[in-house]
Amino acid sequence: MKKYDKGRQNNHFNNNKISEAKKYEVTCTGLNELGQGTFNIGKNIYSVSNLLSKEKAIIEENDYQGIKKFRVIKLLAPSKKRCEVKCKAYNKCGNCHLLHMSYEDQINFKKDYVNNCFKDQKLNVRVDEVCKASVFEGYRNKMAVAFKYQNRELVYGFYEEDTHRIINNDYCYIHTKEQNEIVKKIAKIMKELKIVPYDEDKRTGIIRFVLVRFSRWSGEYIVTVVTNGSVFPGRSEFVKRLRNECPYVSTIVQNINTRKTSIILGDEEQVLYGKGYITDEICGIKFNISSSTFFQVNPYQVEVLYNKVKEYLCPDGSEVLIDAYCGVGTIGMTLAKSVKEVIGVENNKKSVINAKYNASNNKIKNIRFFNDDATKFLVGLAKDDVKIDALIMDPPRTGSTEAFLNAVNALKPEKVIYVSCEASTLARDLKILLKEYSVEKVGIVDMFVGTYHVETVICLSQKTTK
Repeated sequence: MKKYDKGRQNNHFNNNKISEAKKYEVTCTGLNELGQGTFNIGKNIYSVSNLLSKEKAIIEENDYQGIKKFRVIKLLAPSKKRCEVKCKAYNKCGNCHLLHMSYEDQINFKKDYVNNCFKDQKLNVRVDEVCKASVFEGYRNKMAVAFKYQNRELVYGFYEEDTHRIINNDYCYIHTKEQNEIVKKIAKIMKELKIVPYDEDKRTGIIRFVLVRFSRWSGEYIVTVVTNGSVFPGRSEFVKRLRNECPYVSTIVQNINTRKTSIILGDEEQVLYGKGYITDEICGIKFNISSSTFFQVNPYQVEVLYNKVKEYLCPDGSEVLIDAYCGVGTIGMTLAKSVKEVIGVENNKKSVINAKYNASNNKIKNIRFFNDDATKFLVGLAKDDVKIDALIMDPPRTGSTEAFLNAVNALKPEKVIYVSCEASTLARDLKILLKEYSVEKVGIVDMFVGTYHVETVICLSQKTTK
């Protein structure tokens, strides 16, 4: 490692504390779990995005609010495996992580990550199969961008990783052309109407975020404008101009969020134009999607994921199935025709209301939904010794709870299908489930091309007693 002459950073962290930049020549020693290149400075190990194993590079160090942050500023010895990246903001934006890898290398990285999570928990479990993506650009059906004044200019885009600095980017390749066009036109309209973006320090201004969701099935677009309060000066003219600029937008919603938080959406909404939701379809089931509805972001891979769940479950039509952490009931509803009964449980009241509506709209009569905490609900079933044939669980990134998992072991459904977006918490939870279950199959589905995220599906069956 060589240290380079000190230089001044070019306003890379404007509006934050800026320290004198330091530059180093480093050699990448490997990749961490986030796909970042690791390197040594003295006896300390650090990491930086956009660096492959064995590559030599000049990196720049800056202090962001007391945290060392690094950025590759020049590659000295690029790897032969490195791929060209079209995105101009890639070296700064925190939205994608692996675009500099070939797709095969991305898949191998994700497979190794999942296997290493099992290994870290001392589990004799490995990935059996990989479901690769078929679409690599414009695959995300949900785009959320922030608006802000930086250097006295209105900018919009995604946050730089681990910061609240917006990387101004006029085109994101993992979103559709129309999504990119909509946010670009909104910035133009804001300038024309002198609509001020939100200032998170002063807590002033109007527009905080804009969410754009689309339906692959219907082609509809819903635009949600998140405002700092119910007052929205120029609202009618804003809606009129956006409709004229982007006639394919089918509905516009104002979401009100006055909280001092990084959470995008508030609890209060009003429809400014259209019906307030769009409709999409998965496995022949139609779902109404509003601004706050949880829905898998990759419409091209979601059917692959749900078909894999069905394949692992292998229902014969007689099963009573629990769909835990069910959200708006997507998995349970796609399986309802193949089982006797589905019982969905979800703690988000809005999601349960949407789930019941979607089930009624699709004329699915053998499914019930309960607005309850999944752990509390399952512990109650275990106490009452309720007979359950199969269970599907799709918990949040933080995983499930010990009480929930112990209740699963007590209920002893014949099969458990665990769907996870975070392999480390999945592996942790498996240690408890493996007291009563054996792993039949492990698959990964690449829902998030270009990122380190991966969806894992595991089929567990009851241990046979001799």
